[in-house]
Amino acid sequence: MLTVAPGVHHAHVGGQTAILNVGTGRWVMLDPAASRIWQAIVLRGGVEGLAEEIAIPSGADTAAVHRAIGAAVTGMVDRGLLTDPGALRVRRPWWRKGGGR
Repeated sequence: MLTVAPGVHHAHVGGQTAILNVGTGRWVMLDPAASRIWQAIVLRGGVEGLAEEIAIPSGADTAAVHRAIGAAVTGMVDRGLLTDPGALRVRRPWWRKGGGR
């Protein structure tokens, strides 16, 4: 499940979304298409089914829309705007941690 990263504030106005990353001091303005992706993540925790919601009514290629959404989400994660708290975290084995055994 994707969530807004800590220190990231956002506002949705007029079909666009303004995002402030307090950690970097940078603003990001999302156009209506990217804003729709952002809103799906904020409201639903992910983009499951979004490609179909966009592609079917417009007659677009669902696979192409799915790839575009994936690229947009990856960009948002790479910029530090989104995080996945459930993502697999690599943990150090107990024998490599400091102290103890």
